[in-house]
Amino acid sequence: MLRDTPEHALETTERSIELLETIERLKGATVSDLASECSLAPSTVYKHLVTLQSNGYLNERENTYYVGFRFLNLGEHARSRIDGLQLIEDAVQELTAETDEEVDFTVEDHGRVMTVLESYHKWVKYGDDGGAERYRARIGSYYRMHATATGKAILASYPRERVDAIVDRWGLPARTERTITDRTELFAELERIAERGYAIDDQEYADGLRSVGVSITGPDDGVVGAISVSGPSYRLQGDVLRTTIPETIRTVRADLQRELAEANGA
Repeated sequence: MLRDTPEHALETTERSIELLETIERLKGATVSDLASECSLAPSTVYKHLVTLQSNGYLNERENTYYVGFRFLNLGEHARSRIDGLQLIEDAVQELTAETDEEVDFTVEDHGRVMTVLESYHKWVKYGDDGGAERYRARIGSYYRMHATATGKAILASYPRERVDAIVDRWGLPARTERTITDRTELFAELERIAERGYAIDDQEYADGLRSVGVSITGPDDGVVGAISVSGPSYRLQGDVLRTTIPETIRTVRADLQRELAEANGA
């Protein structure tokens, strides 16, 4: 079923987007799959698929359609437009070396955060049981802001009306028993983040995983994105969680923001 759309949106384009997102969700789909999932005539589905495939947005194999690599090309173009991308990447690598933990940089995109840079060690960081070993931030992956350290760090930098709009759109679904699912509780948490200068994801996205995140602002004081340090809960606890990593990540942030300002002649 087609989603609610803005007044001037084109229904045909919305239909193609719906089909693309359904193919992604199903990890590949046939015309029959899509006709059933989207309540469309097979002939209508086929016309959309042929158009998308001919332009490189879909690949077809044995009558099953998959998201095409054209999106990778467009995504890399979008990422390259981030101001100070190389400086941010250097900061991510520096944090990885200093903490021996996993680090990622995310940006807010239409009310969710997306990982656009990541840094991991070659060895497996998590154990064989629990939920944390199933979590690894992947470039291009979306995450709900209220359940992640980077997301909460960015939300804490936003005015209340913008946070309200994001919550209205995406809600506050639970990822674990620790996820904040109440709007009043979320705003109280955002106030605490603003006061102490960093956010903590205490197993709110995945059981057994903790993260510390800070927002990154550019020379114009606008939010560029956020950086987080993540690791298993048995390592990120006590002084490491509340003092060592926050101090390290805030120091790297200060250096990064100064470099971003210098690069822009501020």
